[in-house]
Amino acid sequence: MSDLKYRADIDGLRAFAVLPVILFHAGASWLPGGFVGVDIFFVISGYLISSIILREVQAGHFSFKRFYERRIRRIIPALLVMLLVTVSVFQVISLPDQAVSVSESGIAALLSISNFYFWGESGYFSPTAEFMPLLHTWSLAVEEQFYVVFPIILIALCKLRVSIKGFLVVGTIAAFAASLWLSVNKPSVAYYLLPARAWELAIGAVLATGAIPRVKSEFLKESLPMLGIGLILFSVFYIRSDMAFPGWVALFPCLGAALVVHSDGNSWIVRKVLMYRPVVFIGLLSYSLYLWHWPVLAALRVSTANIHLQFELAVAAILATFVLAWFSWRFVEQPFRKRDLMPAKVSFGALGGGGIALAALALISIVYAGFPARLDEPARVALAAAQDVDPFRAPCGGFDNRDECRFGDTDLAVSYAIIGDSHAAAIRPAVEASGLMGARAGTLYWKGGCPLLDGAKRSDHPRNNECTAFRTKVWGEIESNPEIDTVILGGRWSFQLTGWLPESGGSNRTFLEDEHTLNHSVEENARVVERSLKKTLDRLAARDIKVIVIGAVPEPGFSVPHTIALARHGGIEVPRGIPRGRVEERAGVSDQFISERVPSHVQFISVWEAFCDEDWCDIERNGVPLYYDDDHLSHSAAVSVVAPLISLKEQGQRVGSGIASGRVQKPDFQSISAHN
Repeated sequence: MSDLKYRADIDGLRAFAVLPVILFHAGASWLPGGFVGVDIFFVISGYLISSIILREVQAGHFSFKRFYERRIRRIIPALLVMLLVTVSVFQVISLPDQAVSVSESGIAALLSISNFYFWGESGYFSPTAEFMPLLHTWSLAVEEQFYVVFPIILIALCKLRVSIKGFLVVGTIAAFAASLWLSVNKPSVAYYLLPARAWELAIGAVLATGAIPRVKSEFLKESLPMLGIGLILFSVFYIRSDMAFPGWVALFPCLGAALVVHSDGNSWIVRKVLMYRPVVFIGLLSYSLYLWHWPVLAALRVSTANIHLQFELAVAAILATFVLAWFSWRFVEQPFRKRDLMPAKVSFGALGGGGIALAALALISIVYAGFPARLDEPARVALAAAQDVDPFRAPCGGFDNRDECRFGDTDLAVSYAIIGDSHAAAIRPAVEASGLMGARAGTLYWKGGCPLLDGAKRSDHPRNNECTAFRTKVWGEIESNPEIDTVILGGRWSFQLTGWLPESGGSNRTFLEDEHTLNHSVEENARVVERSLKKTLDRLAARDIKVIVIGAVPEPGFSVPHTIALARHGGIEVPRGIPRGRVEERAGVSDQFISERVPSHVQFISVWEAFCDEDWCDIERNGVPLYYDDDHLSHSAAVSVVAPLISLKEQGQRVGSGIASGRVQKPDFQSISAHN
């Protein structure tokens, strides 16, 4: 009952799914939507697996044992081999904390819960993701979780005599609506977890029920598959990682895949393109290609201490992926699928032994903290910078335990406050060490992503309410404490001005808006910054509070301690730093924008050039990283690099040699937008 007619066109469609994924992950910027190949896989899987389940359920012959044996034979052998190799290799080439992370994610992948693991660890497009070799297994976990629930639902529907077709159609629409809401309000949940992805698998299930009538018109038989392929191609070139995803844009690749699947391979374009033998062959390898491409790319990035692979290395990685995929398909996938070659007792014995070996290796790595003795002293020094965080960061986040969040002269009342986002928190040691405020007592109010910009909020951002509550409480603290006569504003001004982050490759852009916003654009975003900053400064001026604004710092866009430690561990050259031109385009432009808009009684201090010479901006000095992650200054860098610069600034002087010398040109917001 489980046999399906083989369809070469579906294997061809798999090739159209996996190739964009590989190219996108290898760094093909001309293919910004390559990651939607995963969504195409979901539709294909939903159709094929649901076809088998539906036939058996409706015939009364469905067996959970038989179903999950097929799933295990199909998924686990190649996955287990990849996990064993990847976890083993990364114990040698990666840093200790990375080795532990790989071990933890390896166990999570084997248990089909890696989507939950990575949901809690990282954003898919963040820089640390490039060093996570098992990140791609989140999609396998989503699929397997779907197939835990789906057969139970179908059996229940049959017993209750409920229309399976009607239920799936309505359920798919409802799941899509839930996905739209989650994509905007809970983006990380939407990306990683089943509730926002179920509709993609369900589209394939709806096709499997026959709920969509077969196409009889010859014109439609030819044109609909062509439209489907067109939608897929449109998706990989149009969709970008800065869009809310899956959201409504995921309809393009999913409907494109559905149109192709529904065509039954009976069209000219399908026969000539999807059923072309080399394309079909890539489709046959697609599962192993997907399994191996990300570990290979991650291994090269770790080995070169660079998230951006050179073209030659990217090509080599793709070729290596195809070689590994062929061996995996030929010697692992195929034998385990054949019961005559691998009887249940033999196959499950081998898989059980492999699973125990993986668990043992991973647990040893976790218990021994990734074997830190592997690192030499310079690498350990670099990695230690990841812990070089201002001790006031934790107690000053939020509004609890404020007695612990005071610095300076402990015998005096708090008379100044540093306020802003996490960059304000990172700059705090520089303010104190510089002597800018003299022998006074200060405090810090900070919340991630929440600068003191009154009236501004991020468009459709889930943390808007948190930022609004934070600002409300800050104003309450300031206005109820007459002792506070000075406020120092800090922030990641480059992000506020442009809406995008270097560490995400320009993805996940979120524009600011206020009560006057009619549309979202880079230019309007800048106007919102201007209006909201004016509101903040006017409100402070009304209370006769002196204001100092600290400018932006250079943003590396990669984890500096990890990158330097990896380079030293691998015996390769440490990255020189950040090109000065790139820093001028962000920190320089944002500093000039703000400095030109603050009134004369507000002191603006530009600090980014303290890191730079004529060509480069430093990410380390004297062998010690200046950042504790991809964009925040370490405590020691704030004290040793920024504090001396602040102490040299004359009171009230709004300077910064880049601005004063005219090297930083007038902001070109179209140019800023183009960097996304």
